[in-house]
Amino acid sequence: MKVRNFLLKIMLTTIASLPLGMLYAFSDLLTFLNIHFIRHRRQVITANLTRCFPEKNEKELKKIIRKFYRNMSDLMVELIKSGKMTRKQLDERVVFKNQHVLDDLYNEKKSVFALLGHCGNWEWVGNKIALFLKHDGAAVYKPLVNKFFDDYMVKQRQKYKGTLMIDYKKVFRKLVVLKDRLITVFVLTDQSPPRHEMNYFVTFFGQKTAFYDGTEKVARALNYAVIYLDVTRVRRGHYEVEIKTITKNAAETEQEYITSEYVRLLENTIRRQPDNWLWSHKRWKDIQY
Repeated sequence: MKVRNFLLKIMLTTIASLPLGMLYAFSDLLTFLNIHFIRHRRQVITANLTRCFPEKNEKELKKIIRKFYRNMSDLMVELIKSGKMTRKQLDERVVFKNQHVLDDLYNEKKSVFALLGHCGNWEWVGNKIALFLKHDGAAVYKPLVNKFFDDYMVKQRQKYKGTLMIDYKKVFRKLVVLKDRLITVFVLTDQSPPRHEMNYFVTFFGQKTAFYDGTEKVARALNYAVIYLDVTRVRRGHYEVEIKTITKNAAETEQEYITSEYVRLLENTIRRQPDNWLWSHKRWKDIQY
């Protein structure tokens, strides 16, 4: 096991050292194989897209699927490249249109939940925030079963500012301990909860959909500000992010407002670039994939 992990680490480090142009050439090959041969989760992707875009014909859906496979392949090589990305490279490839929003919240002494979806390269977005963030940084995550890859991803996410990683089951307890520090907590909350945690449903793409509501509960209990990170893929390997404020004082919002507003903003992001979201996830548990 140790030898395998060592060899895997050497391989990933070697790949990360290659120029992005070369990595994108590999991504093109992987995209071709996925479209024509591998067809990774093609049934799931098609079912999800058909469900969410009933107005689109077969030709339009196939175009989205092809672009999705390319984006997914690009994401894979970009995540590996993260290990050798310089600050300058990251600064050029991820641009925040209005980062002053976070600066203003820091000056107002507000801790923040930064919500986003699996759109574009969310890992690069998190790394970029660390370059300019005045708050202490944290990210909620679900530990991976594979210890090697769990350690690998944690290291990537802590590269620039030592981002604090918080197990998703321990968020409230951890943030209570940190209540005297100004902190921005980075959260991806668009995937489907386990069946035993399906407590909150909201209309998403015209259908009843389960979402995690734990982030909203913690935000309201601790009176955090809540923002949404609207990610656009400008071109290959380049992303633009706009910060949209959901609330500056979560404790003053009505129950379910934060989650429903997040879902509305997320759907707008996906509709703008439908190939940019993680359609291979089994998002709706009540359909047969």
